[in-house]
Amino acid sequence: MRSGKIRVLERAVAEAIAAGEVIDRPAAAVKELIENSLDAGARRVVVELEGGGVDLIRVIDDGQGMLPEELSGAFLPHATSKLTTLDDLLHLRTFGFRGEALSSIAAIARVTVVSRAGDAARAHSMTLDGGEIRGPSVTAGAVGTTLTARDLFHSVPARRAFLRSPRTEAAACVRVVAEAALSRPDVGYAVRSQGRRVLNCNPSGSLAATMAAVFGRDVATGLLEVGLTDGGVEVTGLIGRPESARASRQAMVEMVNGRRIHHRGMTAAISGAYRGILPADRFPVSVINLLVDPSLVDVNVHPTKREVRFRDEGLIFELVQRACWNALQGATVRAISLPAVASGGGGQAHAQALPTQFVESGAASEQTLIGPRAEPSLAEAAGWRYLGQAHNRYLLAETGSGLAIIDQHAAHEKVLYQSWLTELAGAAARPHPAQGLLVPILIERGPRLLTDALAAGLDLAALGFEVDVFGEQTIRCSAAPAGIRPEAVEGSLVELLEIASGGESEAGIRHHRLAASLACHSAVRFGDRMTQEQALGLLRDLASTPGGITCPHGRPAVLVLTDGHLLTAFHRR
Repeated sequence: MRSGKIRVLERAVAEAIAAGEVIDRPAAAVKELIENSLDAGARRVVVELEGGGVDLIRVIDDGQGMLPEELSGAFLPHATSKLTTLDDLLHLRTFGFRGEALSSIAAIARVTVVSRAGDAARAHSMTLDGGEIRGPSVTAGAVGTTLTARDLFHSVPARRAFLRSPRTEAAACVRVVAEAALSRPDVGYAVRSQGRRVLNCNPSGSLAATMAAVFGRDVATGLLEVGLTDGGVEVTGLIGRPESARASRQAMVEMVNGRRIHHRGMTAAISGAYRGILPADRFPVSVINLLVDPSLVDVNVHPTKREVRFRDEGLIFELVQRACWNALQGATVRAISLPAVASGGGGQAHAQALPTQFVESGAASEQTLIGPRAEPSLAEAAGWRYLGQAHNRYLLAETGSGLAIIDQHAAHEKVLYQSWLTELAGAAARPHPAQGLLVPILIERGPRLLTDALAAGLDLAALGFEVDVFGEQTIRCSAAPAGIRPEAVEGSLVELLEIASGGESEAGIRHHRLAASLACHSAVRFGDRMTQEQALGLLRDLASTPGGITCPHGRPAVLVLTDGHLLTAFHRR
């Protein structure tokens, strides 16, 4: 049965369909308009929202503006000043290039635009509503462009049914502006929603200061600088210390040549650098920009221009991960913020949190946000003076600038984790030493688990386990890696088999989980008594172990009371 004759769609229908690919929610319109402002050389961009952007989006910039004849053509489909030939796509250095944004917005909203070119005596305005165009006509206006879009999706009301609440849509719009600010910290940005200012980023040119404005001062403090150049590709940006991690990936921002993108490879590379430093459900704060020859990246693979393809994906992954890993090695030990008792009026006392940073007040400076802090590095641990053990849980040591409290289990786990990673990666010269069990352990989990783990490539013998099938439903373990407590052998072996047979295809993630499990079962327990010799050995091992400041599960291994904290707590300054 024939479905109907083939016909050319009416222009309004075709434009609405095309607009739906580019503008799927208010945040997409805000993104396109901000990119136009940046391409026009704007130094300040103001965004106003009502009803989450559905009722009104207004973007005001001080860019170069448009002449009347340019204003007339700007809203035509595929009208752009960014390129003229296909070859220009290989050398793009602008955000926009398709000429779809303005025509798409005009197809689904009531649009008014006022623009004045830098060398023009007056501004001109134009209104577009449902195919009706009025203008350009002379009006008053400053140099730059102001575009107002009202009643978004009025021509395609079905799309509105798929939008979230006005509050959620407004938050998405603010996030788009924040990401633009992170890509261009030399430009000023402001967002007002329902008449209330919700974001303000001054044009400081400092990525650290912009991150403080976007993510919060507490998160931005102590950022680590990322910088690596190899093969003509440069990785730049800032990443947060492990303790600033968040419960979602929203604070992970990846860019290519200043363009905000979503790229699984870059996200995985950044997360991989934190592997063994953060737990699986925590994600770092990071802003990474990849500077690469435009001919080596294809930005024209998705209507929203958020997805890109690199000519050498493997190289990009390796460079980003290595750059972030190198930066993390400079992370310093986490300092404790103590409650200090201060005298109040009438002899009353009140608690006051001591600052962990040497920041007086007011705006953050570059020095307070990036680079070395007063706290020591774990690389100095071998030189700390050991003082003793507290509650069979913590080791106490004197640092050059305060007192260190070491979680003995987390610290030992961190050391062993790196050792196991080396063995699992095949870099160890020989198999891990095994210790025979006086009484073999029988595990009634069936041989299927063992078979699947071996098929997945788990080399139990190299790890120090001797395991065989013992009957139809049982496996027997007669030896275990040296260092694992006898009572932990069964739990450790079962966990290893489950991890190895779990279907994880990425070797790095699989090795991380295996090493974390082995380290946890091998480390000194929280509550074990340690001799002075054992404690000193752990401090020496900490000093020579790379990989940040936490155990594989994300717990801090060491906390520090700086001399400044102590002096303030005891009212000596």
